[in-house]
Amino acid sequence: MQATINGTEIFFDIDGEGFRPGAGRLIEKPVLVVIHGGLGFDHGYLKPGLSGLRDEAQLLYVDLRGQGRSGRPPLETCTLEQMADDVAALCAYLGLHHVHVFGHSAGGFVAMHMALRHPALVKGLVLCSSSPTVQPIMDDTDEPAPSLASRANPETLAVAARLFGGDISAESVEAFFRHVGPYYAAPAHMDVPPVLTALSIASVDMMRHFMTAVAPSYDLRPRLDQIDTRTLVLVGKHDWVCPPRASRAIARGIPGALLVEFEDAGHFPFSETPGMFIRVMSQYFSG
Repeated sequence: MQATINGTEIFFDIDGEGFRPGAGRLIEKPVLVVIHGGLGFDHGYLKPGLSGLRDEAQLLYVDLRGQGRSGRPPLETCTLEQMADDVAALCAYLGLHHVHVFGHSAGGFVAMHMALRHPALVKGLVLCSSSPTVQPIMDDTDEPAPSLASRANPETLAVAARLFGGDISAESVEAFFRHVGPYYAAPAHMDVPPVLTALSIASVDMMRHFMTAVAPSYDLRPRLDQIDTRTLVLVGKHDWVCPPRASRAIARGIPGALLVEFEDAGHFPFSETPGMFIRVMSQYFSG
């Protein structure tokens, strides 16, 4: 489905009914707005892991501007702030006044901007495998941060260095997800990422824009204490992309935030350890 929002087309998909029968009446389910990461991907990779939540909530998946099945406006309009405003405007278009927002990875960057810019709309925030900044984060634990270098062979590290060094092309992105992609998961779940990423449309232009124009200035650490909504922070112990210390920084910064660490997961806990993920989210919705 498409909606014209803020001068571009925004694709969205809905999973699950808005009302369920119970005790002789219809009970309205909460709405969970699902924001993908990347940036440069789309909502597709999230569906296998999050579809199990449809009994708890109505899921509203969104492809952010410039990505997936959404429109391709000028890249300079593709800021985190504008993407947050787009999602808020889509909610208004659909008549949604209070929503929960699930942001994965860089989707969490957008979700946190939503909570800051549209506090009356965001009833709850779930930040999964995300970070308040792309700058190095230190904390007071002795636990070393997970790293790709500790697991991957020299060939894989060279492929990663090429992309992270600024060579962002269709060929380098394809090589990255073929060689490096499996390492996004914990060692026991390296078969998961290729299955998930195959479900999304990669936008190389957006990946380049994100890595060169958006990410370098992204740092919400000074503003985390301004987020005044119920917040759940989820992270996999083996995540080297957005490591546990990044989630700990979010949880320390947002008043009252709850942190849950998945011992056997990497960057995709919703699909690597789906049973635990569904249990944690069910507790969130019942709390």
